[in-house]
Amino acid sequence: MNFTSPLSIYIIWHPSFKEGKEIANSLYSLFCRDYNKPLNKTLGIPVYFRSEVFKDSKTPKNIDFNESEYNAIVPLINEDFTLDEQYKEYLENLLKDCSASKGKSKIYPIALTKGAYTFSKSLAEINFIRADKIEQNICSPDNNRQTKLYSLLKISLLHEFCRLLLNMKKAVDEVETLDHSNPPVKLFISHSKHDESKYDALKFRDYINSETQLKTFFDANDIAYGSNFGEEIKKAVKESALVAFQSDSYSEREWCRIEVLTAKKVGCPVVIVNAIKNGEKRIFPYMGNYPSIRFNENFDEIIGLTLEQVLYNSFTRKLLDNITDLYRISAHSILSTYPELYTFIQLKERSIDTDSEFKLIIYPDPPLGTEESNVLNELDDNYHFITPTTLPSILLNK
Repeated sequence: MNFTSPLSIYIIWHPSFKEGKEIANSLYSLFCRDYNKPLNKTLGIPVYFRSEVFKDSKTPKNIDFNESEYNAIVPLINEDFTLDEQYKEYLENLLKDCSASKGKSKIYPIALTKGAYTFSKSLAEINFIRADKIEQNICSPDNNRQTKLYSLLKISLLHEFCRLLLNMKKAVDEVETLDHSNPPVKLFISHSKHDESKYDALKFRDYINSETQLKTFFDANDIAYGSNFGEEIKKAVKESALVAFQSDSYSEREWCRIEVLTAKKVGCPVVIVNAIKNGEKRIFPYMGNYPSIRFNENFDEIIGLTLEQVLYNSFTRKLLDNITDLYRISAHSILSTYPELYTFIQLKERSIDTDSEFKLIIYPDPPLGTEESNVLNELDDNYHFITPTTLPSILLNK
């Protein structure tokens, strides 16, 4: 039985495009592994480069679409690319293959020159990521342009890969498009109305709605008159990624706590935005185990981190499913986040067989430290929490 990755990413650029390798390396660090920090937690998505010609041909190596369930192809189209008929034909052939994949493979072209939009009739029908529109800062043109370029590519591609992998159903408020593309990821902005952080949350919402293709849910403003306030909020959390503005009064507000608990219960991706000014009387204990970021009107960084969590959750679930199938392991449950004491409540709600003495729970790498694992085992040592790295220990004991 062969292993199939849930998603593979292919970066294509012309060999004469010197900046192409730098852009490709930055995308590799984002989606696969940061080669400067190889031990850090990463998305772990396979990323392949297609630039140099393959053997005796005049184009890069072909892509085997059967090696992954989903394929994302990212061509970096500059002037060198548009002037090379061989690379143009190579990309058009990939587009035909993507069209035949029934939505499992897509091309996300990056326009680095105005000529990218017109050099191919087939590609002209696709919506490009418009990197050629980036304005330069006269004082520091090179560094400023690169920062804006990498930020644009990060948010745009993270969002699109989330949509591809999630293959989300249409929401009732989404308008059908001619290409039947998946709807945008929604961010549920959780915040307290009892301190100044509400203004930060409003700015964040307005930035998302005006500068990105994402959608937001902002409690009262997005609940229809006559609807049940509590039920609508719980429903919205289940369908979104939760961005919690942790302010001085956040933990004191009942609905803020409910939103976090609902997100945790349904496995919704969560990001904590640290917006504390003076301090908290009590930190809500169930806000742990999530990535956090300090608020400094750094909207792009918050969006990027949130989309990383959405993609990570979706990719990890599919990856761990495929790994258990490959090794023919029967797991009681597969988690997309690190286990904690609250996990036991979730496991019981999923009606796990309590009579079984050995309950195998698989979660993503890296493994928890011994000190955390011991706390989990103290509650119930019949539960065995493992990661793909520690999986061989189970196989050897079979």
